[in-house]
Amino acid sequence: MRFLADLALFVEVANTRNFSKAALALGMPVSTISRRISALEKKLGFPLIHRSTRAFKLTDAGQSCYEQSKALVAEAMRIQEDVTGIAVRASGHIRVGVPFDLAQTIFLPLFARYMLAHPEISIEILSISGHPNLLTESLDLAIMVSHQLRLPDSSFWSKRIGTFPRRLFASQEYVSTHKKLQDPNELADHACIRLVHGEPLSQWEFHREREKRVVKVDGKASANSVGMLAKLAKDGMGIALLSDFLASHPGFGDGLVRVLSDWEAIPAHIFAVTPSGVQPARVRKLVSFVKEHFETVLNSLNSHRRS
Repeated sequence: MRFLADLALFVEVANTRNFSKAALALGMPVSTISRRISALEKKLGFPLIHRSTRAFKLTDAGQSCYEQSKALVAEAMRIQEDVTGIAVRASGHIRVGVPFDLAQTIFLPLFARYMLAHPEISIEILSISGHPNLLTESLDLAIMVSHQLRLPDSSFWSKRIGTFPRRLFASQEYVSTHKKLQDPNELADHACIRLVHGEPLSQWEFHREREKRVVKVDGKASANSVGMLAKLAKDGMGIALLSDFLASHPGFGDGLVRVLSDWEAIPAHIFAVTPSGVQPARVRKLVSFVKEHFETVLNSLNSHRRS
């Protein structure tokens, strides 16, 4: 059906926000895509894209059409691939961006296991920080962390693949030489190692059953990697918010002890992010595998800490 095919072209252009990038991804001339979207606009009876501005911008009607069409197009592609057997034979190269500390602990073992089970797949793993632009970084898939149930940037497709708690940890040396913490509010009197996201994050939120605390913290040491926070805590620089597996991992915290053991911070949610909801089968299968096995790897890491 030509109408659905033209909707798919429009969705790809809206995903990339660039006619040239969409043409490259689809293997079509820019002129062909432009002509078919113009025909789609004529059929719908309204413009989808502002053509008078230098920056790419959807019209209000175009934004509404995009929101309603992207799920439909993704489902149509899934059905086509399943019917033709492409999903079963998915192969090729995948460029994946992963935060360094998560790669070292969780995702390198997962990706290695996947490649061993699927010889037709090759994965290029790149270290990323924060929430990079997948298009400018030419990434097929990125693993991102958020303390919210949804990523703040909705321009890319995302799927939550796992969650882990965050707690307070410090070195045994720091604990033995400083006053014992009884309440989160007392963190204001301690050296806290803060994660940098643009600037050091100085508001820490905790909960204990129905109780909640929001505390302003400070300290000399900060870093833009949670793995570095663990290493700084290991070196006695203060108290850090960490996952259990980073606090115990030989390459990071290696023996940090928990403080304020009855309080927890906001958990970390892990997302698989792709440039578009219309994903190649090789990427979709990898995301499904990672989601399916994430909890098993996490439990394995945490059991090593307890043993």
